[in-house]
Amino acid sequence: MRYIGGKSRLVKGIATAILDDTDLRGEYLEPFMGGGAMFGKMASHFAKPVGSDMHEDLMMMWQAVSDGWEPPQIITEAEYAELKNADPSPVRALAGFGGSFGGKWFGGYARGGMTAAGEPRNYLSESARAVIRIRSSFEKSLPSFQRADYRDWAPNEGEVIYCDPPYANSQGYSTGGFDSAEFWSLMNDWVQAGASVYVSEYSAPAGWECIWEQTHRVSLKRSTQGRSRQVTTERLFTKRLTPLAVAA
Repeated sequence: MRYIGGKSRLVKGIATAILDDTDLRGEYLEPFMGGGAMFGKMASHFAKPVGSDMHEDLMMMWQAVSDGWEPPQIITEAEYAELKNADPSPVRALAGFGGSFGGKWFGGYARGGMTAAGEPRNYLSESARAVIRIRSSFEKSLPSFQRADYRDWAPNEGEVIYCDPPYANSQGYSTGGFDSAEFWSLMNDWVQAGASVYVSEYSAPAGWECIWEQTHRVSLKRSTQGRSRQVTTERLFTKRLTPLAVAA
C-alpha cells in the first residue's frame, strides 16, 4: 500500500537480513506496522506475529482486512475529500494513505501517471490490490493487530522486533513530532530485556551494528529539473545483548 516511508521495495533485503541473523521463530512484534509490506513478509515465519501502530484508522483497516474485508478499488476525489474529516474507519485509512500523493496522510488526491498499457493510473486501486496481496501472505499465520504506541509494549525475552520509526530529522508521517532520542533509549532497554531488536534508519547511536544497507532513490517529489530524486542509503541496525559483569 502507498505509505510514506513504506518499505515495499526493500522488504526482501530487510527480511532476509533479519531471518539470517536470528534463529528465533516464536514471537514477532512490529510496533510501526504502517503500510504492512514488511509485516506481510515476516509474519509467516513466526508462531505469534503481532502488528501494531498508533494510527487508529490504519489498525482498523488491517484488522478488517484480516477479518475478510475487501477494500474498494475506486474512491472518487469527492469521496476522498469527505473521508478526510470523517470518523476513523478502514476505508478512511485506505484513502488517507493509499489514495494520497506519496502515501502521505491525506496529502492530496493522487493523480497523474500512466500504466504500461497507456491508461491513467488508479493509485487507490493499486493500494487496494497491495493490501489484498499482503493479507494473502499473512492470513495463515493467525496474526493479531493492536492499536498502541510503541512505548506501550514490554517485549518478552526471545521476542523478535522490527521497528521502522519516523526517521530523525525527516518529515512526520501523521503522528506529529517524534522523539528519536527517547526511541533509541527504549530500544536499548528492550535489548537488555532479551529481545532481538532490528531498526530501519539512516543512522544509529553508538553500539548499534549495521547488518544490511541498500542505496535507492526516494522523495515525495522530483527535483526542480524533473530528472532525478534524492539518493539515500537505507540501513538496518541491531544491537547485541551486553552480558552483565560477572562478580569475581
